[in-house]
Amino acid sequence: MVETLPEPRLIRCYFDREFDPAVPVLCLHWGSEETAEREWQLPEGVHLVGPAPERFGISIKRQDQDRYATQLLWDRTSFYWPALSRSQLLSSSLAVVLAATGTDLWYLLDQPVPAAGRGPRSAA
Repeated sequence: MVETLPEPRLIRCYFDREFDPAVPVLCLHWGSEETAEREWQLPEGVHLVGPAPERFGISIKRQDQDRYATQLLWDRTSFYWPALSRSQLLSSSLAVVLAATGTDLWYLLDQPVPAAGRGPRSAA
């Protein structure tokens, strides 16, 4: 069975500058079904129990072919994973929450692979 959530009502959005770089955060209001406690699976074996997040922010930056630096704000808890795989992200509950907010996790993961050696040039 594919897990889904109904679309939440967007209360407001802002950039959380506690992260570097700042992460866009959505303040959400979910229906009564989503206020019931449930288990949410996050990458690297992290499990949260509670309702759907009322504050949700995520930043996914591709590092190479199958490695993504990921920052997450889930209510008052923040996470940082420097190197998650595509399968770790896809097998988590993040896809479900993102889909409910109108964002496709596959789209976020399909960023171009950074070119090797990109960065500031050294003076010769």
